[in-house]
Amino acid sequence: MKRNLKIALASPKIKLADPAHNVNLYAECAKAANENSADIIVFPELAITGATCMDLFCQELLISAAEEALADYIEMTEALSLISFIGLPISVEGILYNAVAAVCGGDILGITVSGLNARCFSPLSVSEFSANVAGKEVVLGRDLVFTENESGANIFIKIGDDGAFFAKGVDLVINPTAMTEFVGAKKKRREYAAHVTASSETSLAIVGAGIGESGTDGVYASPKIVASCGRIIAESELFDEEILYAEISKNQKSSLEYETSEDAISKFPFVPEDAEERREVCKLVFDIQSRALAERMRRAGSKCAVLGISGGLDSTQALLVAVRAADILEIDRKNIVAITMPCFGTTVKTKSNAISLAENLGASVRVIDIKAAINQHFSDISHDENNYNVVYENAQARERTQILMDVANGMGGLVIGTGDLSELALGFATYNGDHMSMYSVNGSLPKTLMRETIRYAANAAKDNGDEDTCRILLDVIDTPVSPELLPVDHKGENVQHTEKIVGPYELHDFFLYLTVKYGYRPSKIFDIAKSKFDEYTDEEIMKYLNVFVSKFYTQQFKRSCMPDGPRVTEISLSPRGSWQMPSDISPSLWKNDIKKQSVKSKL
Repeated sequence: MKRNLKIALASPKIKLADPAHNVNLYAECAKAANENSADIIVFPELAITGATCMDLFCQELLISAAEEALADYIEMTEALSLISFIGLPISVEGILYNAVAAVCGGDILGITVSGLNARCFSPLSVSEFSANVAGKEVVLGRDLVFTENESGANIFIKIGDDGAFFAKGVDLVINPTAMTEFVGAKKKRREYAAHVTASSETSLAIVGAGIGESGTDGVYASPKIVASCGRIIAESELFDEEILYAEISKNQKSSLEYETSEDAISKFPFVPEDAEERREVCKLVFDIQSRALAERMRRAGSKCAVLGISGGLDSTQALLVAVRAADILEIDRKNIVAITMPCFGTTVKTKSNAISLAENLGASVRVIDIKAAINQHFSDISHDENNYNVVYENAQARERTQILMDVANGMGGLVIGTGDLSELALGFATYNGDHMSMYSVNGSLPKTLMRETIRYAANAAKDNGDEDTCRILLDVIDTPVSPELLPVDHKGENVQHTEKIVGPYELHDFFLYLTVKYGYRPSKIFDIAKSKFDEYTDEEIMKYLNVFVSKFYTQQFKRSCMPDGPRVTEISLSPRGSWQMPSDISPSLWKNDIKKQSVKSKL
């Protein structure tokens, strides 16, 4: 290159499916970058419309509006000297492409098209062709290289995860993406960026979509990163909408080095062993959950959030998230309505913890005893109130959900779901009871990590001088997990402990991680678990693995209609892309595999 290339990465908060609004934002970013002497500016994948429009990309109105907005952007930035790389959907002769346009000086230098064959978008059948886009005759192609005149740098566009890393004769690869943020995603980006630039003279710039994207199944955190010579030379904080600047050259050096390491299987795969990393993960979990909820409330025009509180882990985590969302929205925490609904199995301890915590956090608290309603229901359906079967238990869960839904309707609010990833994996939820909500914040958060996030919140409360909240949160962690649906004993103590019924969640989270992330067969998971969990006998591990296999492969019907909610960890069971499995498969393959292992191990 003749001189260093100064690049700008920008991911402002957009309005989904509003191209005219969005290009005005991008034009302002481009003007700011131009004033800051940037040579190029890069925006996220499908920036003009937003990347999460899904089947709306098949709507003619949206596609034509995107092309009109591109024409407006060209006009608004005509006087600027930098090159803009801006993503949008483009239709040519009825075929829809995921594209990035290179814009400079009132013209389109060319349009790169992704080879990704997604639901709506088509791959390019030829290497390049010409078409009229935004009133200009332009070349569209898969492997276009653009040269920045002043620096002489050759720039290649890699859209999303599509295509091989292009290095020959290229000084910079720009990678506009749109991927949800989750625990571990930042580390993966850094490892990838360091790895692909380590053995070449090509630099890499990644810019991802931001919070304006849909929060149906995740949060987009505006990640921006630049790497060169195996080093990270610039990186933004997550959720930072400021423009990131960086300069690259063939001899780029940096004091910030990043070394990759082999990903060993951990006994607690969702929970980092290092204390500082664990704190960072817990902070990110709260950031993702609370920002996702705040954005959903804002877009839905919700006046409040309504949730049931029980004094257990799940509802405690959801309550902590809800009050943080209220703070983000700058609304009174009284708009978080926490309802405790005691019944036959509610203990004094859990009820007291639930109410005291909600009051300490500034939420509104309501106590609605449901015993009379449940007894009336038993009478209506002719169920013996002394028969403690699944009807007895599920009736309570469904009554609580009905109350939450109706209260939320009356207040113009959203019902916040509390169920977690570990329960979804086992199907340990009442269908259309605690299984259902209007937005579920814990759906990708496993029990093992949830205990740590609540501990993190307890430490934060202590640091702020709130010893009572700290005490309650630690007590919640120490309280055995229970739905509290069976009557208490003569001492008023809980008799229903979930982990005595289905097994330890630390084992189930381990089984889940290896099943979903690696696709391991049960017999292999058993062998690995034996080497990790000395505190359990082989018989116990096999027993609980049998429980996991039986429930995971037969309870998909509950996950197939699970509510919207943010992806928080690497593992998500959302049916809208993260985990797609028929509800009516035969689990025989997996059950037979574990039976063979039982015989082999003489268990």
